[in-house]
Amino acid sequence: MGTFVHFTNGLTVLALAAFLVLIFLIKREGKDERTQYMVYKLFSFLFTFLLIGLSLIIIVTGWKAMDYTLLRVSITTLMSLNIFVGLVYWIYLSKTA
Repeated sequence: MGTFVHFTNGLTVLALAAFLVLIFLIKREGKDERTQYMVYKLFSFLFTFLLIGLSLIIIVTGWKAMDYTLLRVSITTLMSLNIFVGLVYWIYLSKTA
């Protein structure tokens, strides 16, 4: 379990870098109506993605007993994946919208 914790800690550092890149890309787009619409689509998608992930974690923890480390790893992975998916979705939105 120790190497898995180190892996998710590294994933969190990469997610922080992805978050900073995402903020830079959003700021670079400007403040027009198109950007506001894209930001709305991005955050509604990320909110839905996060709620689905948290629901799955709640269902699994209600179904099977998990220790604290595994629960922390799963929540950390979900948050990191949320940021990575948001970055990819923003790049997709900026190319297509």
